[in-house]
Amino acid sequence: MGRKYQVISGDGHIEIPPEGFVKYVPDEWRDRAPRLIHLPEGGEAWLIEGKPMLRNGQNIAGRDKVKFSGGTYFNPDGSPAEGAGPAEQRLREQDLDGIDAEVLFPPVFVTRFLEGILDSEIYRSMIRAYNTFLADDYCSVAPDRLIGNAVIPVSGIDHAIDELEFVAERGLRSVSFYQFPNGSGYSAPEDDRFWELAQELNIRLSPHFGFGEVRPPAINPGTGTSGEPFANALTQRAGSHAPVYCMAQLIAAGVFTRFENIQFYFAETNASWLPSSLYFMDDNYDLFHDWFKVDLPAKPSELILKHCHFGIIRDPVIFDMPDLIAWDNIMWGSDFPHSVGSFPDSQEFIEDAFNKVDSSIRSQVLLENPANFFGLDLEADITETPVE
Repeated sequence: MGRKYQVISGDGHIEIPPEGFVKYVPDEWRDRAPRLIHLPEGGEAWLIEGKPMLRNGQNIAGRDKVKFSGGTYFNPDGSPAEGAGPAEQRLREQDLDGIDAEVLFPPVFVTRFLEGILDSEIYRSMIRAYNTFLADDYCSVAPDRLIGNAVIPVSGIDHAIDELEFVAERGLRSVSFYQFPNGSGYSAPEDDRFWELAQELNIRLSPHFGFGEVRPPAINPGTGTSGEPFANALTQRAGSHAPVYCMAQLIAAGVFTRFENIQFYFAETNASWLPSSLYFMDDNYDLFHDWFKVDLPAKPSELILKHCHFGIIRDPVIFDMPDLIAWDNIMWGSDFPHSVGSFPDSQEFIEDAFNKVDSSIRSQVLLENPANFFGLDLEADITETPVE
C-alpha cells in the first residue's frame, strides 16, 4: 500500500527568485520584469517597476528568527535556502515538517507588487509567466501534493476571465485574487461572469486574506453609512479582520444568493474572531435591514458558513472554545516559509493544539475539509518524494 494523506497544509507560499518565472515573459518585455539584487549588508531585494525596493525578510524566514530585512533565498554555498528551491526540494521539506501536501499561494512579491507596472499588457504578461511556471515547472512534479494557486490579474473583468480559462487549461485547481474580478475594490454586476465561469471550470476561489477593499469607506457625517451602504452597515462592531468587509460585500451584492454553490477560502485569517464577528453581523442585519429594504434568504452568519472557509495558522485559542467554532469551515496551514509559520515543528503545534478537541475535529481540519474543498482523493496513493 502506498502513502496516503495524513496532514494537508491549507496555506504555504512559493518563495523563489524571479528567474524561475521571468523566463516565460516575452522577450520584448523581459527588461521590464522584476529582478533580484544582492544587498551589501546581506540578503536580497526585488526591483519591480513602479514600486520602492522590496527587501527579502518575513517572506523567507523558514526556521530562522524573523527578519524584516536581510532575508535570503540562498544558503552560504549558493544552493537554494529552505522554502526557496524547486518542487522536489519542497516535497522533502513537507516530509521534514510532517505534512503530505500544501496549498501554495503566490510569492508576496509576485502578487500585489506587480501592479506597479501600469502598462496592462506588460503587467498581464508577468502574471501569465508566473502561472505558466506554476503549472508547468512546479506543481506538475506532484500535482496531488503541490496545490498551486494561480494569480488573477486586477486589470479588468475580461483579463480576469482570460486568465481563469488559461489556468484551467493548464490543470491548476485554484486561483487567488486581490480585487474583485472587475479590477476594483468593490463588487460589480460584471463579476458574475467570473463567478459563474469558475464554477463551470471547477476552479476553487482561494483569495488568501480577502479581496477588494479591506474595510468600509469612511462615513461621511450627515449621510449615514457611505460607499457600499448595506455592506458598511453589516460590518459595524464586527471587527476589522481582513475578510469581514469582503464577505459583507458579497452578501450585499447578492453573490451568495445568486450562486448557491459558490465557495471561498480565506487563508491565514485565523478563526478565534469568527464567533463574535458573525454574531454582530447577524445583529446588524436585524437592526438595519428594514432601512435598506434588504431581506436575505438567511442570516449573514448562515450565508457565510455556507459559502466561506477560513485558514488558521498560529491560533490555538480556537481549541479552547470548540463549541463556538464551525469546524466544517476550518483548515490549518503551516504558512511555510513565511515568518509566522510553524516549520519545521508543525507536528508539535498540531499535537499541542488538537489534543484539546475530539479526534474527529482533527481529521476535519487537517484532512477532510481541505480535501473536500480542493478536490483531493483521500483514498488515493500520493506521489512519493523523490530521492535527493
